Amino acid sequence: MIYIQFLLLVVNAIMPMPNQIIYGYYTVRISNICQIKFFSQQEFPNHILQLLLHYHQLITYDEDCDFEESINNINIKVDGALKFEISLESNEQLYWVKTTKEEAYELNIDENLNVRIKTSNHWGLARALDTVNQLTINNQIENLPIYINDEPQYIHRGVMIDTARNFLPVRLIKRTIDALVINKLNVLHWHITDDESFPLLLTNYSQITNNSKFWKDGYFTKEDIQDIIEYASIRGVQIIPEIDTPAHVYSWGRSFELAQIIIACDTDIQQYGQLDPTLDFTYEVLKSVMQDLNDMFAKVQFIHFGGNEASISCFEQKPSIKEFMDQNGIKNYFDLQVYYRKRQKDIWKNQIKSQKKIIYWYNKKHQLPADQDDIVQWCGQSNELQDLKLKTNPIILSDYDLLSLDIGIGDSFGDPDDFYQSWKDVYSWVPKLAEDFNGQLLGAEALLWGHTNTRNTHFQKLFLRSSILGDILWNSNSKTSEQFWQFTQRLSEMEDRMNKYKFPVSPFTSGYCKSQTQVCFPYFYIIQQNQTGKT
Repeated sequence: MIYIQFLLLVVNAIMPMPNQIIYGYYTVRISNICQIKFFSQQEFPNHILQLLLHYHQLITYDEDCDFEESINNINIKVDGALKFEISLESNEQLYWVKTTKEEAYELNIDENLNVRIKTSNHWGLARALDTVNQLTINNQIENLPIYINDEPQYIHRGVMIDTARNFLPVRLIKRTIDALVINKLNVLHWHITDDESFPLLLTNYSQITNNSKFWKDGYFTKEDIQDIIEYASIRGVQIIPEIDTPAHVYSWGRSFELAQIIIACDTDIQQYGQLDPTLDFTYEVLKSVMQDLNDMFAKVQFIHFGGNEASISCFEQKPSIKEFMDQNGIKNYFDLQVYYRKRQKDIWKNQIKSQKKIIYWYNKKHQLPADQDDIVQWCGQSNELQDLKLKTNPIILSDYDLLSLDIGIGDSFGDPDDFYQSWKDVYSWVPKLAEDFNGQLLGAEALLWGHTNTRNTHFQKLFLRSSILGDILWNSNSKTSEQFWQFTQRLSEMEDRMNKYKFPVSPFTSGYCKSQTQVCFPYFYIIQQNQTGKT
């Protein structure tokens, strides 16, 4: 057998790239695909049974196979069938993981199709099962026996979706989770509300939802939320909900009762609004909304409070705000936002007594003070990251110029918004921070804002560019260990895999170049950049 650190033959099928592989020379056909068996020394709890069912359906795709016969019947010997022996350190159901080791796994597959998986929990099991599924091509596995020792480089690997600008139904969100798992992405950041709509049914202020929803059933109930969180947890994906304030809240004030807490920003189109941070009633409504949020998302680790793009000119429209500032020693509108954020946090931490950590957007223009445990999500330009004033907070990267998947096709009004970022641009992205940054880099997210995204365009915009981000965040060393054409071969396999499972992803190249990757993509992309002078 041959030992390799990153890649050769067999990994042409695997994305993201595993950390370590040892492989042999045998190709073995899975002649009895329906006789797949799953075995463990302990009884499988329901959440693991659901995960095994999910991968049973993927591996036996288009076959009419009985899952119940697959559980704990390892002693039934069937030639040509995959036989899984699963060893978990814990059977506990997790809704997030704290370290990358919790997604690490060891995988052995021998020439008799015995599959041994050793991992910490069901999140690591999901990653291992996905690797087995990727290795299973046309009902056979090549280069047996195989040993893989794998662990992600970053703990936070995700995408953001937006259900406020165009509503996305529960079924589509679940399908998005399935797509993330195929790419070993583990975070779904859910931007739920914005100026356009508030599609989350509230307990005390349901009129916010009812007056802003796009159609009769265009909103999410508490039961929908719990269903999505459970679905994601089983597959090893954490949900991060976002309710953005004090800007992006025009949808809150479309009733007579609540109109007073909203400043309708004076623009050509009456669409943008901000909370009036000087009114006690604002914080009464905010507390109720945040209480609902805490209750509905009881099993999540983080809450995203947005916090960027508050307009000074919008605050200036209301003279009473300036009067309040003068009376309370608030020097400027920056300090007014600090005042709002302090009151928001007091409600969250001291009144509601939530233990969930808070994430805020940050870029060069929007940098309010943060508590030490606040998480910074960078959404500015890549070359401005050195201007981030917060040097010790945990950080998530979402560089606008390379990781915004919606730009380049125009905004809601048909106006140009920026240059489209191709899959090669995403491939060029490197997860790095300014030299003087001393905080922890958690990982990154690709952002899909919903201004021009619907269920019809959703997967084309998300993939395959998010697949590439997942590859980088799992193992960024793969760039230095493979030639560019080999990367595109893996990307081609991922495109075929996602199409197989009915995800209408955007093709990354022509049919000719998919079959001739060495001809079309002969060099490292970094070398190509240097040759063309692209920066």
